[in-house]
Amino acid sequence: MIARTTSGRSFKGAALYVLHDKGKAKTSDRVAFIETVNLPTDNPSRAVAHMVDTATHAEQLKTANGMTTGRKLEKPVYHYTLAWHPTEAPTQAEQVEAARESMAALGLSDRQALIVSHNDTAHPHVHVIVNRVCPETGKAANISNDRLKLSQWAQDYEQRRGRVFCEAREVNKAERDKGRWVKDNSPTRQQWTEWKKAQ
Repeated sequence: MIARTTSGRSFKGAALYVLHDKGKAKTSDRVAFIETVNLPTDNPSRAVAHMVDTATHAEQLKTANGMTTGRKLEKPVYHYTLAWHPTEAPTQAEQVEAARESMAALGLSDRQALIVSHNDTAHPHVHVIVNRVCPETGKAANISNDRLKLSQWAQDYEQRRGRVFCEAREVNKAERDKGRWVKDNSPTRQQWTEWKKAQ
């Protein structure tokens, strides 16, 4: 399982990419299935409209819940992919379950989301577009350390399924467990912290 993340400003732009074929075509042959989460509709266009509406009214939702408004959220769109190994063939139910599990690992279970499965590559994969704005409170989800959280979830996911495809992930976790900062051959976290304090 490989997870990749990004964030952005436009739900419509993200939806245009995942709901249609590449090249901004209006066809959608590569879409295997679509699932909505915490939305009152299964229609993807209407689901995106609900997400836009929620993000647009975040300040009003916060005010209605007695929160101070604070800084406006610049990037309400959180988009990530989950890709299985080419030798795996997860069912639709397994793909949806994995997407929901990963949302929970990120602390996004209460957020609006669109799960879209694509069939245009050798490896099965799903795209998950999440609205960072809570539809009840208007509060933005904190997505710090999202890659680490997804990595930990993916490692557990592979172990539960009985086959680990990404061995480098296990090596990196073992190094982190020893207190070493593992990312692009960077110094240890302690070395980085000391350097940052010196700045």
